[in-house]
Amino acid sequence: MKTIQFFTTLLLLFFQSINISICQNISENNTVIKLNTTAFYKSIISDKFSQIIDVRTPEEFSEGYITNAINVNWNDNSFDTEVLKFNKTKPVYVYCLAGGRSASASTKLKKLGFKTVYDLKGGMNAWRNANLPVQLFLNGSLVEKKGINLTEFNNFINQKGLVLVDVYAPWCGPCKIMAPYLEEIALARKNKLIFLKLNNDNNQEIVKFLFVDELPTLILYKNGKRVYTNIGIISKDDLLKVIDANLNN
Repeated sequence: MKTIQFFTTLLLLFFQSINISICQNISENNTVIKLNTTAFYKSIISDKFSQIIDVRTPEEFSEGYITNAINVNWNDNSFDTEVLKFNKTKPVYVYCLAGGRSASASTKLKKLGFKTVYDLKGGMNAWRNANLPVQLFLNGSLVEKKGINLTEFNNFINQKGLVLVDVYAPWCGPCKIMAPYLEEIALARKNKLIFLKLNNDNNQEIVKFLFVDELPTLILYKNGKRVYTNIGIISKDDLLKVIDANLNN
């Protein structure tokens, strides 16, 4: 009788250990992996197939994003549909502004069947504070840190062809009005025009060098030479005329 009880106890312990192991594996498979800025940066650099999802609004995205990130707005009703365009079997890297939305989005991705999900702790706020590279504008014109120095700026504008510099500020009303169609122009002429978007507050050295004292200020360079300056609002059509005239000459 004692022998039977002994083996019964062993069997119970055996099946309990299997159940614990299964539960642990399920828990691990459903866990979102949170990474600090350094680990997140190293991972996306080493991962040649990296799928980076920026879950902020398009307006936030346009102010600067991690290179190669794709904007899928967490607050948009199409989020579930859009993220299914990514490969579920490959790792995905998710971030937002401070970490709240990315945490929710990452949990959602796991529920949708994504195998490996990395969430950036602290979001873009932490990324910028770590002085890591931020891509500005959708046409890939510039990789910027917190600000660029004068040497970097000169190297940039001295490229062959047209470079349009937009000196703006997030608090500037006219800048906000122009931002959508400036983006449209940058995308429409991306093979002919390099667009450099400079935040006035983060680039005071360059602003002083350019003698900019009103916003927005647009400066067009051709083969390194300043050929056009506009202070204040200019319409999309009028700006396109200036750009295309310099492209054709």
